[in-house]
Amino acid sequence: MADIRQAASAQTTVESDRASISPQSRRHLQMRKEALAGHPELRRLSGPDRRTVLAVPVLLAVHWGVAWAVSGSNLLVVFLAAFCLGQFVIHAAGSLVHETAHRLIFRGNRAKLAFDLGLETILASFGKQLIYQHEHLSSHHPFIGDYERDYEHEDLCAFKARDMVIRDHPRLQRVLTVATLIVHLLPFGFIISDEIFPRLYKRLTGHEVHDRQRRIGASSAPRWQMRLFIGWSLAMNVALLLLFGVWGWLYHNWALSIFLGKFGISNLGQSLSEHAGDDVHTPTRSTYGWVNRLFFNTGYHNEHHTFPNVAWTRLPDLAEGAPEVFSARADKSYLGYWWDHVRGDFKTSRRSVLQDQDQSDRCPKVRAGSG
Repeated sequence: MADIRQAASAQTTVESDRASISPQSRRHLQMRKEALAGHPELRRLSGPDRRTVLAVPVLLAVHWGVAWAVSGSNLLVVFLAAFCLGQFVIHAAGSLVHETAHRLIFRGNRAKLAFDLGLETILASFGKQLIYQHEHLSSHHPFIGDYERDYEHEDLCAFKARDMVIRDHPRLQRVLTVATLIVHLLPFGFIISDEIFPRLYKRLTGHEVHDRQRRIGASSAPRWQMRLFIGWSLAMNVALLLLFGVWGWLYHNWALSIFLGKFGISNLGQSLSEHAGDDVHTPTRSTYGWVNRLFFNTGYHNEHHTFPNVAWTRLPDLAEGAPEVFSARADKSYLGYWWDHVRGDFKTSRRSVLQDQDQSDRCPKVRAGSG
């Protein structure tokens, strides 16, 4: 567990070396300083909340309950259940992954591992939650808005390739947008899409669609831990098949696929709402309202980046305690940002100054016969 403890302390480490973090990360450090100067009582809000562990059996009961309910149905019912309910249960569990990444449920290694395996029982993500935890702590938090280090930025060459098609063949891009959406509605569609469309854009533009010069540098989970989680996910898939049959198994995997793909409306919409521009001048935004009841207050994103050691249950108190500091609010719902993303042929909110420059060196032309 040494590696994940190292990742969990990344925020503290970078604070001691401000020159190494991004301008937006420094901005959040300054916001925290200002908030504590004006409201020293906010220090009491820090720390984990172990009561969150009770959410795991509830989410598992809901998720597996739906799997049981659709086990004797048909393909259409399974799809509707995965699209209308399953992806949002997965999103709620994913919000808890965010909490445990920051050790805001359990501090101790063993308790945290047990909780994470509980989440893996719901997610069966084959270790993807571990990858997220490490990247979120060691890449996103200290380097918000820095294309070279923040993994949440879209690959520059993929963006450039799509931009070239939009510019030169807008109707073709619209066809590709629709085709991508259709593929992402399929079970495991996000995996299928990653195999098809990058190759297609490479052929259409004659340029590389992967920035090989980019080095995120995020930490990674120990091999034994990845193997444990992959094995656990395999066991959960077997359990779903044995308990609920093919339809119940398909419901879970279809819900996970939709959540991770272009039709992950709340997941993608939330990501698009949080950080606008290159984050040098535009602050992190928060989304308030009823949606936070479903996703464990992850909409309080500005507050979280400023006080990453405050558990989700106390983020509303943080916002109310320093309203003059936390004033940056998203102007649309998750659905609104998702719709703008689709209507704009998958335009991204996280833009880099590099996207407006010639990148022939980073995204070179493809050699004849390659691809």
